Amino acid sequence: MRIYSYRFIGILFVLAACFSFSFSTISRAFTCLPTCSTVDGRFLSFGGQFIDTFVFPVLTFGLGSPAGSATIEFGVFDGEGGDLWDSGTDAGPLEFTLFADPLGDTSGTFVIGTWTSDGVGGINNGMPMPDNAWFNITIDNVPEAQAESGNYLYHLVVTNVDTNTMSVNNYKFRTDGTLFIFPGDQPFGYEASARGETGDDVLTVLGIIYPNFFTPGCDPDPLCFTDPNCCNFSPYDGCFNFFFLNDQQRDFLDFWDGDLDFGPLEPAQGPPFIDTDDPNTPPGIPVFADSPNTNEQTSAGASPPDDTASPVFVRPPNIIYSLTTPQGTEYPNVNPSATNEWELFQLNTEPGCAPFICDIQVDEIPLGIWHVKVTGMDLNNLNFIRAFEKILGVDEEDNPVPPLDPDRPPVNVPTFSEWGMFAVVLFLGIIGLYHLRRKKNADASSS
Repeated sequence: MRIYSYRFIGILFVLAACFSFSFSTISRAFTCLPTCSTVDGRFLSFGGQFIDTFVFPVLTFGLGSPAGSATIEFGVFDGEGGDLWDSGTDAGPLEFTLFADPLGDTSGTFVIGTWTSDGVGGINNGMPMPDNAWFNITIDNVPEAQAESGNYLYHLVVTNVDTNTMSVNNYKFRTDGTLFIFPGDQPFGYEASARGETGDDVLTVLGIIYPNFFTPGCDPDPLCFTDPNCCNFSPYDGCFNFFFLNDQQRDFLDFWDGDLDFGPLEPAQGPPFIDTDDPNTPPGIPVFADSPNTNEQTSAGASPPDDTASPVFVRPPNIIYSLTTPQGTEYPNVNPSATNEWELFQLNTEPGCAPFICDIQVDEIPLGIWHVKVTGMDLNNLNFIRAFEKILGVDEEDNPVPPLDPDRPPVNVPTFSEWGMFAVVLFLGIIGLYHLRRKKNADASSS
């Protein structure tokens, strides 16, 4: 009986320790853009000016670490510019510069450090970022970054150092705090990549995107034309999910999409094109656009054309996207941009809003987190977004993570699962104490 009691009590305390460890690990989970997965092919992208796409060489992220945290960790996946996931042999290096930003508005000028993808210069001099793997950085939270709320806020400027290339550099970003892309005049590229520096690299990437690609009986040559069953499963389903935070009252909401390559015809094959001249997109080239590679918005073709490549790259139907309110109301854009053009998608509360002003008239623009869902996006089609709201990072389950506030401290409300952990630990502790008391009383009685 005494041996049984000791074993029972020991098991209880081991279980309690396990639950406590689970709780502590949940509290510092990663937040990522565009996703945390390393096998789904979804990336943020920088393109060189000689691949016939937009060139935006700078992107600024906002990072947050909760009050009381001693450190912040952030990481870059596939930061180097070659081998797997990237194309071209001349990709320029990426430069990552972190600033303390206590107001959370990019006004901070105190430099924490600079890191480079090729390991030339910067804090990681001599240690290039790896191919197809995470490069992780941990720093101490500094007082220069502490906001009035007690949270530590930073902004990270990512620069594509050399844009005079014929290459695409794809990467992911994550942190153990909060993460978002700053809004405004800094469009960003995103892509589902099946790219590689060499033919063997491309085949390696296809083996990641299609786990069945090299199984016996599957013929990967020529790229699933002869045996489409070899591509019957992939973690990339043709969808990209972004989330943005609308934190102010407004009468209209603007969302710009660029170079989505909507339609099955190349420019030289038409017209007529299924992409139409968007009536509410202002004439001329938008002021935020990079003019050398930007066409004026009109009815245009697609390059590459939608759903016409090898089945290994295609994700039908034609690419479209939708904006969904925090309450679940969905507003689709079924005629987005074609090649090298920008189109405006506007929701407006003006009654009877004319087509040359807005796309959809709505009753209100609700506050909260909105969902952007892109569907039918083929692999190796580099697309762009320009938003007026913060594009939020997602957790490892692809749920949006709200940013930390510079003025208000975080409210640490446990989730249901965390309350369950508290309850289990408390329950196991009570049972353990109960058995200890019983054992003590039994020992006293026997003596």
